Amino acid sequence: MAVVKKAQSISNVAKKPKATAVKTQSARQPSIITEMGDVNFGDLDAGADGKIVSYDAATNKFVLITADELLSVSVEDNDVPDALVTALEGELDLGQIQIETLDGGTF
Repeated sequence: MAVVKKAQSISNVAKKPKATAVKTQSARQPSIITEMGDVNFGDLDAGADGKIVSYDAATNKFVLITADELLSVSVEDNDVPDALVTALEGELDLGQIQIETLDGGTF
């Protein structure tokens, strides 16, 4: 005759935790430069026409500057590229420049 043992098992029934809803975010990429978060162009009207986009490290943003401002900043270290000097020498005709008044300073 077979020996049968009485099994003792305790089972716990627990509710499965509710699944939390997955939250997704959809972010539309900027399609034009003014929609970017790191630009500071101000009003883009006729006054901004012809300006150049430049990065300003002080404000960590892209800004609009004039060509004159760009040239001023580029020569602050007193090192003008030789190619620029050569191009200007070829473009400027000193015979056509009229100087109304010339102040030579004092000696």
